[in-house]
Amino acid sequence: MADFSRRVGAAGLLAAMALSGCAAAASSAPPSTVVPPAAAPCTLAGASAPPAPSASLAPSASAPSPSALSAISGSAPVAPALSPVAPVAPGLPELEQRVRDAGFASLAEIVALRVAQERRKMKLSEDEARAVCEALLAELPNMPEARRMAALMPKASIELVRSVRERGVPRDEAERMATFLLDTRTALQMDNTAAFDENCSHVVGREWSDIDYRDEGMHWEKHRSIYVPKGVLHFKDVANLRQFFRVESQAPYFQKVYGVKGTAL
Repeated sequence: MADFSRRVGAAGLLAAMALSGCAAAASSAPPSTVVPPAAAPCTLAGASAPPAPSASLAPSASAPSPSALSAISGSAPVAPALSPVAPVAPGLPELEQRVRDAGFASLAEIVALRVAQERRKMKLSEDEARAVCEALLAELPNMPEARRMAALMPKASIELVRSVRERGVPRDEAERMATFLLDTRTALQMDNTAAFDENCSHVVGREWSDIDYRDEGMHWEKHRSIYVPKGVLHFKDVANLRQFFRVESQAPYFQKVYGVKGTAL
């Protein structure tokens, strides 16, 4: 019994020594390396983390930017084309001033008076007056006889230029008519050259149907029926103008109105 007790005690002592050895070995072994999980970003207490960028705001790899496109094409980005701005047409006062500046102040004054007049015969609307000024500016530089006529018969010279632009009279024929009217004016030796200019302006460069008889109680058809049988078909060339003055110079009023001392060509 006593022997059994000794063997149990010895065995317990050995077991205790083994346990204490293991503990000692564990305490003397280097600590195992433990990798902590990645720390979350530090945020302030009570604050939430910022949201992740939206996919719709992030640049798309499939849609190149304008700078990338220009780098590919080798040229700078092209700006959108602008709509052309239509030029502003000059007004009548500006056009009249241009006519004055071109050396035809008397013609500009006649145009202005014809716009302002109340009488319907030979009155010009503003649109018509603008067209007249544009015709004078465009045609007179190429019409030396019409320019000479403008100094002596300004009203008729305006209508002569209009006939080139508006009534189909060739410029060369208009120049010949200017020469003829100036020569006729000289040959007739008239006292009342202003009336001659006025009346010539009513007909020069026109068909019978173009003559303005408003406020006169007359009509072009009646006058044409009188003059066509006498060889005056229209007033758009020298031949018909010459025939008109041959006929008209025989009328009693002709001498009285113009104070004629000479004879018609």
